[in-house]
Amino acid sequence: MIVEVTAPNRIDLAGGTTDLYPVYLFMDGGFTVNASISVRSKAILRVLEEPVIRIRSLDLGSSIVLGLHDELWPQEPLGLVLKALKAFPSSCGLEIVTENEAPPGSGLGASSALLVSIIIGLSKIRGENWSERQIIHYAADVETSLIGVPAGKQDHIAALYGGVSFIGFGYTGFQRRKCQRPKMVNKALEEMIVLSYTGEGRFSGMNNWDITRSVIEKSGSVRSKLVDIRDVAIRLSKSIDAEDWDEVAGLVDCEWALRRSLAPGVSTPAIDSIILAARQSGAMASKICGAGGGGCMITVVKQKNRDRVERAIVEAGGSLIPFRIVESGASLTIKN
Repeated sequence: MIVEVTAPNRIDLAGGTTDLYPVYLFMDGGFTVNASISVRSKAILRVLEEPVIRIRSLDLGSSIVLGLHDELWPQEPLGLVLKALKAFPSSCGLEIVTENEAPPGSGLGASSALLVSIIIGLSKIRGENWSERQIIHYAADVETSLIGVPAGKQDHIAALYGGVSFIGFGYTGFQRRKCQRPKMVNKALEEMIVLSYTGEGRFSGMNNWDITRSVIEKSGSVRSKLVDIRDVAIRLSKSIDAEDWDEVAGLVDCEWALRRSLAPGVSTPAIDSIILAARQSGAMASKICGAGGGGCMITVVKQKNRDRVERAIVEAGGSLIPFRIVESGASLTIKN
């Protein structure tokens, strides 16, 4: 049996970090707005007759072969796959081939999308039928175990469901809804958003942990800023439903101003330089995807200024990433 699963990555427009457990419990709920995009992560799982585990990452250029019943497995650089296998072991030999289309440390939730793909694949190999919420819960727990700090769920939700998502987080878990007119909204967002890679990879875990610890310890103004970020995300969801694109741009700009003040390292001189170049060329707003520190950036532009802004981003050291917003989430193909 061969199981192939692909899942979309995402761009987050507002509210990131407020999806972290237990952070959102300290602020009476979190809220994020994101969009699943055509940049994808893929996992192919093939059942083997021999009792071995073969893992190969096409984008990392790394591979490993292990005995099916080996007790001591290394963790890097294939730790994500190995953690998933530790959580959900296979009773048969298995080959797993993975590939992320996003650059390393992109901030597009590629690792989370890949993990969702692997877990869906393992559920089929094991003959189990997990619900969507179970898959999201399992993926977040495995990711938290791997990175050693809390992992949010907005990336896994985007990978599983697709589309533009408005996601609330609270005492009963998460609630997701789609925007009111997906086709119109998707087209408008694609036209007004430039996606670029800053050239610097990032690791969100440490930023997330610094923020989580500050919230728990009631240190400084972090908790109140996160509440403001959540409120901006709620307003943004309403602006998208109303298709008020000028207000959308202003709220993205507001979100970044709040986010970059959360913790040291959220922005860098290279990021600031690219954002400034885009602004001077007519951009309305820019923000880093994910928790910050590097990776990919979205820039909001009017269509008439798009070419000029794109050139400015490239000249400042960024590289453009073509994308489309996709309505479909994770997809599964099984071959016997």
